[in-house]
Amino acid sequence: MSRHAVELSLAQLAALADEIRAAVREALRDELPRALADVARPAAKEDGLLGVAEAARRIGLSKSTTYKLAERCELPSVQLGTRVLFRPADLAAYAEARRRSPERVREMAAAAQRADARRDESA
Repeated sequence: MSRHAVELSLAQLAALADEIRAAVREALRDELPRALADVARPAAKEDGLLGVAEAARRIGLSKSTTYKLAERCELPSVQLGTRVLFRPADLAAYAEARRRSPERVREMAAAAQRADARRDESA
């Protein structure tokens, strides 16, 4: 093979590489936004359900604790196959029920005093 034939082959190879780069760029330009939108979409978005990681983040617990609460039915959940999913409204209700506020502390103290008074009366 002559030197000229090798140079021509290298030139053809470079042109082919440029064509491939252009085709890849075009494919990425068309497909990448769609793929990124799929990745950015939360799990089970169709029903507004959240996965364990997002549920745990929302209520400030670990994923392990969130699984355990769901297993003991202390935290309402939906099981789809092997997945455990949570409704945002159930997470908000769970957090609200455990919210500590001055009013709630006063209510709990008053309830404890009433229970003590009933116990003293019956003794």
